[in-house]
Amino acid sequence: MVRILSALLLGAQLISSVSSHSLPNILPRSGQQTFPYPVLGTDDPADWATTGYFINHFAISTRNLTASLDFYSKVLGFRQLFTLHVSKVYSITYLAHAHGGKNGTGYQTALELNREKNNAQGLLEIFHLDIPNNNIESSSQHPNTFAHVGLVVPDAQAIQERLQTMPGVKIVKKYGEKFTELTDDLVVGPAVGLPPDAVAQLSLEEREAIVQGLGPSVDPLIFVFDPDGNFIEIQGQEGPGLVEE
Repeated sequence: MVRILSALLLGAQLISSVSSHSLPNILPRSGQQTFPYPVLGTDDPADWATTGYFINHFAISTRNLTASLDFYSKVLGFRQLFTLHVSKVYSITYLAHAHGGKNGTGYQTALELNREKNNAQGLLEIFHLDIPNNNIESSSQHPNTFAHVGLVVPDAQAIQERLQTMPGVKIVKKYGEKFTELTDDLVVGPAVGLPPDAVAQLSLEEREAIVQGLGPSVDPLIFVFDPDGNFIEIQGQEGPGLVEE
């Protein structure tokens, strides 16, 4: 999520050409730490035993399956692979973006999407229990270890204009809206690992440091709620990265 601009590194050198595994110019020296600073991962390969591992899907529970399907399909462009009706009241639904091409040229039939299900990435699984009192709370209502779902789009400003025309879509943080103050009632706080209970434990100096370091990275992001109150983070595909070659 966080993409630190080179201008924010406050003197720390970025890699101009990747010719070594060591990062002496990125790691802060003892007693001379300047924030923010990145620590780049190594080139060491993963354990060979994990070859072929990848994240296939994430799962959420919903209070209203119809509302969730409308949001994720009509607003965010997911396709429905299937809904498995396990019983009269319990169902499991799988959604995915077409994997034929990220640039919008790819198209897959429902049969093709299902055939590639276990070889795909970024799928969404939705559990729904149709009971009278389904009051399960989202992470925005009861902060926990789940922060947000991240979506990359070709043009962040274009999707914001589109979202603003769609009834029922709640934008909680707009593109370009500045992150200038960290309070314990910050709406998007739980989405970036800063829930109210945690922020309340920070000193004013610590809060200001987080705003200074994180603010420019959050400014171009959009946050919306799905129908259950889960945070969806939207960022543009183009933009400066952490390391420039």
